[in-house]
Amino acid sequence: MKVLKYAAFALGGIAALLAAVVLYVAITFDAAKLKDELKRVVQEQKQRTLDIEGDVDLSFYPNLGLRLGRTTLSEHSSAERFAQVDAARVSVAVMPLLSGSLVVDEIRIEGAYIQITRHKDGSFNFSDLLSDDSDDSSPVRFDVAGLKLSRSALAFRDEASGAAHQLEEIELSLGKLANAARGKLDLAAHLKSTQPAIDSRIVLAATYDYDLPAQRYALDDLSVRVDGEALDLQALKATLGASRIALAGEGQLELQKLQLDAVATRDGEALSAKLSAPAVQLADGALRGGDVSVSARLESKARAADLALQFKGLEGSADEIKASGLVLNVDARMNDATVKASLQTPLNVRIDGPAIDLPALDGTVDVAHPALPMKTVKLPVKGALQADVGKQTAALDLATRLDDSQIKLKLGATRLDPLALNFDVDIDRLDVDRYLPPAKADAKPAGNADDTPVDLSALRDLNASGSVKVGELQVSGVRMTNVRLTVKAANGKVDVAPLSAALYRGTASGALSLNAEGNRIALKQTLADIDIHPLLKDAADKDLLEGRGNVSLDLVTAGGTVGALKKALDGSASLKLRDGAIRGINLAKSLREAKAALGGGAAAQKANATEKTDFSEMSASFRIKDGIARNDDLTASSPFLRLAGAGTIDLPKSSLDYLAKVTLAATSKGQDGKAAAELRGVTVPVRLYGPFASLDYKIEFGDLVKDAARAKVEEQTQKLQEKAKEKVQQQVGDKLKGLLGR
Repeated sequence: MKVLKYAAFALGGIAALLAAVVLYVAITFDAAKLKDELKRVVQEQKQRTLDIEGDVDLSFYPNLGLRLGRTTLSEHSSAERFAQVDAARVSVAVMPLLSGSLVVDEIRIEGAYIQITRHKDGSFNFSDLLSDDSDDSSPVRFDVAGLKLSRSALAFRDEASGAAHQLEEIELSLGKLANAARGKLDLAAHLKSTQPAIDSRIVLAATYDYDLPAQRYALDDLSVRVDGEALDLQALKATLGASRIALAGEGQLELQKLQLDAVATRDGEALSAKLSAPAVQLADGALRGGDVSVSARLESKARAADLALQFKGLEGSADEIKASGLVLNVDARMNDATVKASLQTPLNVRIDGPAIDLPALDGTVDVAHPALPMKTVKLPVKGALQADVGKQTAALDLATRLDDSQIKLKLGATRLDPLALNFDVDIDRLDVDRYLPPAKADAKPAGNADDTPVDLSALRDLNASGSVKVGELQVSGVRMTNVRLTVKAANGKVDVAPLSAALYRGTASGALSLNAEGNRIALKQTLADIDIHPLLKDAADKDLLEGRGNVSLDLVTAGGTVGALKKALDGSASLKLRDGAIRGINLAKSLREAKAALGGGAAAQKANATEKTDFSEMSASFRIKDGIARNDDLTASSPFLRLAGAGTIDLPKSSLDYLAKVTLAATSKGQDGKAAAELRGVTVPVRLYGPFASLDYKIEFGDLVKDAARAKVEEQTQKLQEKAKEKVQQQVGDKLKGLLGR
C-alpha cells in the first residue's frame, strides 16, 4: 500500500510541476515580442527578411505547441522570396523538458515552397544558411518524433545551364528524426523538369535507418513508382524495388534484390526494360556481386528488337569494376530484314574516366533478308573496344569474314561530342553484287526513277577521315582491283581523293566531292589505257563501242532527285581510243547495199549488235550543260573510211541525236575486202538517234545518189576529155607530117 501511496504522491508532484510549467509559459508568452525578436535575429545574422503575416499561437492540448501563420523568408540581401510556409505547427513533449531535452512530437507544415538556385559561379542561394551558429555547450538536445509536409513544392533552377526542376504537390510523411533514427518514409509528388523534359507522378515508400555520427544510411523495402512522361517517352510506368540499399562511411555500398521494370511508348513504338541485381556489395575497397542482367524490348509494326545484357562475376573496387564475362544478345527485325547477334567479352570499367575496355570481343552476327540471294549472311566477329569519356576518345579494332571476304576495320574517335572519327578499312576481296537482290526480268519499275530522292543532309553531322583498301572489288557489274580511297568529311562536305583502281587492262584515278550545302556533287576521273567495250558492257549493259585508250570526266551537278541531278549536270568529257569499232552498224556493208539500191531517199534501220564498223583511231570531246552533252569534233579513221561527226547526248531524256559523215577512202579494198570503187571519195551522212535502250540509224540515200552520180559524170567527162585530147593530138600530128613531106 505504501508503494501505491508513494506513487500517488510522485504522480501528483509531477502533475503539479507540469501545471506550473504550463502556467509559467502561458503567463510569460508574448507573441508579438517573439515575432519581432525572430525577425531581428534573422535580419542581423542572415541578412534575410522574415515576415510572419499570421499570428503566433501557443497551444496546450493535446500537447505543448507553437503554431505559425503565413510566413515568408527572403533571399540573402534581397526582397525576392526564398521560402514560404502557409501554416506550421510544432508540438513539444513536456516531460523531456524537465531533463533538459527538447523532444518535438511532431512538425506539421502546409503550403511550403522553397526556391533553390545554383548561381553561375556554382554557389547556392542557401549557402549562408548552412553556417554553424549553434552552441555545442547547450544542454538541450533536439529530437523529432515525426514530420508531415503537405501541399508543398520545391523548385530548383540552374543559372548556368538554364535547367529548371520543380517538385510539386508534395505529400511527405517521416517518422522519427534525430542523430540516429529508424522510421517510415512515404512520399508522393509531381515532378516537372526542363533539360531533360519530365512530367511525372512519383510515389515512394520505404523504411529508413540512419546514424549521422556513424555516417550510416539505409533504405529497406524500397518501392518507387513513376507514372507520366520523361524525355521523349510517353505513357511511362516504372517501378523500382529493393530489399535494401545501404551506404556507410569510407565508400561502403550494399544492394539487395534490386529490380527495375519500366514500360513506355515513343513515336508509336512500345518500349520496355528490366534490370535485376540480386546482390552487389562494396566493402573495404572491394566490389563483389552476383550476375546482373539488363533486358530491353522495342516493338512497332515496322520493327522490333530484343536486347539482353548480362554481367557475370562482378568484382573490383571503388575505382574500377571488372566482369569476367559480358554477354550481349540482340534479336532485331526491320520489315523483312532480321539481325541476330551474340557477343561476349571480359569487361573493365575505370570509374575516374569513366573508361571502358572490352579487350576480347568474340561472337557472331547473322543478317537475313528474303531479297538476299543467299537469304542469310553470317559474320563471325573478333576484336576489341576501348573508350574513355573523360579524354573523349574511343577505338575499335574489328575483324570479320563475309563469305570469301576477309574484312579488317580500325575505327577511332578523336572526339566523342561532337563525334570525330578516323578509320582504316582493309578488304581482300568483295563482290557487292552478290548481296544485292537480283533484277527481275518482268519487274515493272515502281514509279519514275528520276523522282528518286537524293539527300546529302546526313553529311552535316559527319566528321571523319580515313582510307579504304580493297584488293578485288565488283560493284554494279564493274570489276576492279587494287582499289584505294582516301576520305575526308567535315562541315557537311566529303572529299574522296585520291580515288584510284586498276580495271579493264588500265587504271582509274580521280576525286569525288559531296556537299550537303545545295546537295552538290563533283567528279573528276581519268581512265587510262582502258578496254572500253567490257567496261561499258559490265557497267551499263551497252554494246556500243570497242577500243582501248583514255577517257576523262570533269563533272559537277546539284539537286534533290536523280532527275534534278541529270538536268543540272555541267562539265566536260573526252575520249581517245585506238583499234576499236562502233557497234550496231557496219558502214561498209551498208554502203555496199546502198550501192546496189541507188534509188535515192533515206531509210531508217535498227542498230544491230552483230554489226560493227572498225576504226584505227577515234577521238571526241564533249561540252556538258544542263545535262546535255554536245560534241563537234568526233573523228575516226580506218583503211576503208574517214569519219567526222557532231551531235548531242540528252541525259535527262536518255536519248541520242548524232550525225556522222563518213567518207570512203580512195582504196578499192575496204572493210571485208569488198570493192566500193563507185563510192570512193563520197561523203555519206549517217544519223544515229533515239533512246539509249533502242537506238536507230539511217543513211540518207538521196545525198548518196547525188554524190555518186556526180562522181560518175566527172569520171566520164574525164574519159571523154582524155579521148578528145588524144584525137586532137593525132590529127595535128598527121598534118605536121604532110607539111614536112613525110
